[in-house]
Amino acid sequence: MRWPDNGEMIRYRLGAGAASVRWAMSPIHEVVSLARLLTEPRRHPMFHQWLRRRHHRLSGLDLTALTVFMADGAYRPDFLDPSPMSSEPTFEEGMDALLSTPTDQVYAELVDATIGRGAETGRRLLDDPDRARSAAADAVRRLWKAAVEPEWPSMRQALRAEMLDRAIQVNREGLRTVLPRLHHSAAYEGDTITVESDVDIDVDRPEGLVLVPSLFITDRVQCTTSDHWTPAIYYPASGRYLWATPPTPKSLDRLLGATRSRILAALTTPLQTTVVARLVSVTTPTASEHLAILRDAGLIDSSRAGRTVTHELTEAGRALLDAASPRP
Repeated sequence: MRWPDNGEMIRYRLGAGAASVRWAMSPIHEVVSLARLLTEPRRHPMFHQWLRRRHHRLSGLDLTALTVFMADGAYRPDFLDPSPMSSEPTFEEGMDALLSTPTDQVYAELVDATIGRGAETGRRLLDDPDRARSAAADAVRRLWKAAVEPEWPSMRQALRAEMLDRAIQVNREGLRTVLPRLHHSAAYEGDTITVESDVDIDVDRPEGLVLVPSLFITDRVQCTTSDHWTPAIYYPASGRYLWATPPTPKSLDRLLGATRSRILAALTTPLQTTVVARLVSVTTPTASEHLAILRDAGLIDSSRAGRTVTHELTEAGRALLDAASPRP
């Protein structure tokens, strides 16, 4: 996993273009990214409250077999969080891919990961790559059980909402317009997606590229470029209501009422009815009543797929929210 840093360029040459780009989430990536966050919590103040509330789950966990790979600017082995093979893989599917990585691939990635890390660390990891992989996998599972698995239903809803929002945007505006919104370092020209990086690499993969939103990265994108893995770009997910409820302008509270104004603010990302209810701390039937009022006022649209209803802002809803938001 490489962290672009405004130097050289990674170029993903896709051939078929947007048709070969798909979206996916990755529970194992969230675990590995949380491990990195725990090594540098001061860098990400938005997570401080969330981490404090979960301190009892995290204290005492032995994660050294995983965090040894988290040095800032160092290459993080891709086998730690393999590219997702489906749009919603399970944690266990990710673990299966991690543990089944061929030993020669693990060794090659460990060689890159130990550059500049000191002879003792390199020797310990490279003398027995299978043991290093198994120890890291054990640490990943411990962190999943302690901190991520209890939160995963809400995290999965947040990532689903992000993927739906981006799919709607791409359908309306095209991938070329949407891609730079994922991160300023990414662009799409011709049949090539580029990402600013500290390495210069051409990746010819006409069979596709995966775009993966992540809840635990905030200020960077992460890229896989190895031939062994489907190339993937992990980017900061925009729907961060897991960490803090979206703020609502006071003027909207007076106009719409506190609950409906909070719903409108939350719907900057498309959400399902049950997620809306949980966000604003009301029952699902009560949320449905408020959503119906907002829909009748032309501020939101709702679409049904089977038994699931998803809601998003209309242009009028976005305009009202923008107009009510305080100016910087």
